[in-house]
This record gives sequence, C-alpha cells and structure tokens, in this order.
Amino acid sequence: MNFWQRFRFFLIGFIPGSIILIMILNKKGCTGPNELKMLELSHQHLQLGEKAKCKLKCLVLTETGFKVTLRDMDVNYDLSEVHKKPYGYFYLQQKKDRPLRYELVAEDRDTTTYINDIKLQPAIAACRCDSIN
Repeated sequence: MNFWQRFRFFLIGFIPGSIILIMILNKKGCTGPNELKMLELSHQHLQLGEKAKCKLKCLVLTETGFKVTLRDMDVNYDLSEVHKKPYGYFYLQQKKDRPLRYELVAEDRDTTTYINDIKLQPAIAACRCDSIN
C-alpha cells in the first residue's frame, strides 16, 4: 500500500468521524459545578422561613420574583458546608458584575430549597425582621 491509498483510507474515516463528533458536541454546553448547583436550587420547590419572608417584604419582592433573582447568584463554596448532615447548605452571593443587594444561605433538602434568612446588603433601617425567631 502506498501513501495515497493510506491517505484515502484515513480521509474516509476521518471526515465522517469529525462530522459526527461536531454534531454530538455542538449540542452540549460546558457547565461547571456552580452553574449546575444554581440550576438545581432554582428548579426545586422554594420554601422560605419567617425571617426570609419578612425581609422579602422589605426588599419589595415576591417569592416568584425572588426565585427569578436566584439566577443572578453564585455559590461561594468557601463559606458553604456542602456535606453537612442532615442537609448541606450553600452560601449564595450575587455575581461579580451585579450590584450586591443581599446574600443568603440555602439548604438543599432533597426536592426543596429552604431559605431561613436573607442578609441584606446594605442593611435597610426600616426593616425590623431580625427580631423574628
């Protein structure tokens, strides 16, 4: 077998293989653990504690609007305790390019995202929610 015959066999396999590979990889995106966890937390049922509900009223947000704003947040794994028993919790902060309004800790309970408290940034003076247990 000479060079041109080998080259022809190489092209017969390489070109269709490349086309199939491009078709498979073109539909998939590259996501990191942060995006995957935020996607999971935002698609689960949202459950708010009394403090969180009160602070949402101070922020003039509804639960639906709050769930939409979760998309603009990132998980800070340095402050999170992912493997805490019985439920791991994730410290959520707004993305770097967004103005910082609040931070929160979300517990990942199997099919629900539980938020007990929201830390307002900066603190709103008229909000008296910290006295709630």
